[in-house]
Amino acid sequence: MIVGALLGESVKRFNVNAIMGIDVDVRLLESFAENQAPLLSETEANQLKTALAEARQLSNLLLSNHPENFLNPVIRERSYNALDYRKVVIISEKLRDQSDRLFGTFGTRGYKQNPKMKSLDALIKRLKDVN
Repeated sequence: MIVGALLGESVKRFNVNAIMGIDVDVRLLESFAENQAPLLSETEANQLKTALAEARQLSNLLLSNHPENFLNPVIRERSYNALDYRKVVIISEKLRDQSDRLFGTFGTRGYKQNPKMKSLDALIKRLKDVN
């Protein structure tokens, strides 16, 4: 649902503010799922909560200070088990700055890269190597 929309062609580029907005949306949906729990069977309530797991984990990964932790199998299994690494690569690439993708470092001489973006770039590179 949310992850699928991010993978779609309609989303060309987004930034950290967009991720924060998505995080808020996921929280609202999670709250809705909790509020509906008394009206649903236990199985239906769990299915609703499980459906949001991928979006929650992706939001947590992209907002984390160390996205490269996704590469650690123990951390990935514990915190990001609903995420497919191919989807993480696609969405992470959309997060990167558009000018970086088009021109590389040509227009960014003297520009100090955000450490979070640097970690995200390292994550993308290593996940592509796995592929």
